[in-house]
Amino acid sequence: MILHGENRNPDFNRLIQVLKRAKTDVPVLFEYYMNDTVYDILTENEKLPDDPFLRDRVKMILAFRNAGYDFATFLPPNEMSFYQRDKKGGESFSLNNGAGITSKEILDSYPWPDPFKIDLSILDKLAPYIPEGMKLIASGPDGVEESVIELVGFEKLCYMIVDNPDLVKSIFDEVGQRLLDYYSRLVEYDIIGACINNDDWGFNTQTLISHEDMEKWLFPWHKKINDVIHAAGKPVILHSCGNIYPLMDRIVDHLQVDGKHSYEDSIMSVEDAWEKYHNRISIIGGIDVDFICRSTPEEVYKRSKGMLERTGLDGGFALGTGNSVPEYVPPENYFAMMKAGLE
Repeated sequence: MILHGENRNPDFNRLIQVLKRAKTDVPVLFEYYMNDTVYDILTENEKLPDDPFLRDRVKMILAFRNAGYDFATFLPPNEMSFYQRDKKGGESFSLNNGAGITSKEILDSYPWPDPFKIDLSILDKLAPYIPEGMKLIASGPDGVEESVIELVGFEKLCYMIVDNPDLVKSIFDEVGQRLLDYYSRLVEYDIIGACINNDDWGFNTQTLISHEDMEKWLFPWHKKINDVIHAAGKPVILHSCGNIYPLMDRIVDHLQVDGKHSYEDSIMSVEDAWEKYHNRISIIGGIDVDFICRSTPEEVYKRSKGMLERTGLDGGFALGTGNSVPEYVPPENYFAMMKAGLE
């Protein structure tokens, strides 16, 4: 089923209301990103710019608009990447790959991105293409912890935490400062209405590193990043996969996250997360991606509708997948979820 939401006028204030845990006049939709197949379907009748620099980003904006979202995601320029290798789309990769920062000498000579030299003029060029009522939600490249793991390798990091904690702190600080500088530049743009602080912290059963180590090396940088976003009057959405629920008190009370994104039924269903946490933090997205892949469109529609009925009296919920819409999600199942939110 193909369903366009272009008859719903975008209103970013609806998403702001969700992040304030308030009710909205209609269901609000949220997706981190979709895939090229869905973007093509949603923009099949659109005229796109000839300039390749703009084309893909404008296509994404128009796809979000036509699907009924009140925003579009702004993904970081490639120059902001911390890595010396590319991750191919859809390709699995090991957390042990890493670029091999194993010493202070390698750390000091690493070709770090400079957030102050990243060309963000694309935001000015995109402004005329953003439909009235919409804003962009900006994400970073991989977050602080994800980037450290990519740069070191997960197993090497585990050893390094014991053998050389000073080096671990230095790597976290190098990554954290650059992400803080990048977000501090993003929030200066009026078309950026909110930010996603994206950083996967866990497995299905626990966090990747201990809570104590997260408190020492990770949370100080997340707090600084969130503070600079909030100081600009913009809300923060934490996208983090894995079982991070033992940390929810810190996420809400200390990091002051406005909305949590990423849910898996194998860890905690979005229905259970809603019942447990919605009085403290907004629940963003949540329909499990594996469920969407394996179910019929009718089953996806029924669960999505049920979630909207469950949350409707209280607000503070935006309908979407538990993570994103990768290529292997059947488009008809994605559109079945969207139908529930657009009726």
